[in-house]
Amino acid sequence: MAQTIRVRRGTKAELVARGALLPGELGFCTDTKEVFVGDGTTNTAVGRVMTGTYAARPSAANAGRLYYVIAGGTNAGYLYVDNGSAWERVNPLAIADLAGTLDDVANGTTYGKVLLADLTGGHVSKVSDGTNTKTAAEIKTHLDDATKHRQINDGASGATDLWSAQKIRNEIELAKHNIEPQASVKDKDLTAPPGSPVTADRYIVPSGATGAWASQTGKIAEWNGSAWDLYTPSVGWTCYVDDEQKIYSWNGTVWVRTGGALQTIAAGNGLTGGGQADTVTLDIGAGNGIAVAADAISVTAYRGITVSSSGVAANIDADSIVYDAANGYRLTVAAIDGGTF
Repeated sequence: MAQTIRVRRGTKAELVARGALLPGELGFCTDTKEVFVGDGTTNTAVGRVMTGTYAARPSAANAGRLYYVIAGGTNAGYLYVDNGSAWERVNPLAIADLAGTLDDVANGTTYGKVLLADLTGGHVSKVSDGTNTKTAAEIKTHLDDATKHRQINDGASGATDLWSAQKIRNEIELAKHNIEPQASVKDKDLTAPPGSPVTADRYIVPSGATGAWASQTGKIAEWNGSAWDLYTPSVGWTCYVDDEQKIYSWNGTVWVRTGGALQTIAAGNGLTGGGQADTVTLDIGAGNGIAVAADAISVTAYRGITVSSSGVAANIDADSIVYDAANGYRLTVAAIDGGTF
């Protein structure tokens, strides 16, 4: 006679409410189709992997359970494992196992596709700005072409100000040594900034300056087109002052006159005065019988010397002293009569 063996059965909730099955005792959940075996303490799921639609999966609650989706649209064929609180897909797939191609993936905001034709040895070999596309080989050829580096493509109507490599090198060396190249300034005594300066106009700021130059004494002010740039001079900075046509240098405290125009003038014989300044006065020294006025020198007549508009002359007695014009304008003694006793 056939024997029928039946195991404990009921819903999953009823099994949970009952608790642990006896050691070796089996339990079948009629709603989840799970089979459990007890050990007197816990119930362990046994039997084949659960199957069904994606939507029919039981709630994740028992870590280690497996569920294979046999239907349910895009989820069909995937295997899931219960981690105790959620179902996690565990299918290991290679790229070759994926349906479709990478061409089906649209470019995103943080990623994008690279065409196979633009890869060489696993590296991107082309650069594009959306309109112009160049290969790495074309870019290298251009960079290695020294003649192209010397070409100037200036489509503007104005002048193009270019610096040579040597000029750039010189400027760098000047900057490294904190040396300002000599440049001219328009004025050094203007206390109020000009109302309509031209870009690159430069001025030495004097004491008592106002407006944007206030409290900037000694600095160089340069108009940049919209405001004044103020530069603190270093010892040795030199400027040519346009309105004076003179050269000034910064000595660390003030701007002082420099250059060959300032010489020391000493008074020679018969002169007094001299010194070192923009203007030096030399005076003629007066001597005995000679007077010096602002624009004239006068001689005082004395003891046989007469002074007139004709000049200075000696009073000559024609009987005893002769003025010999025929012999170099000499004075000679005439015949002397000794007289009688």
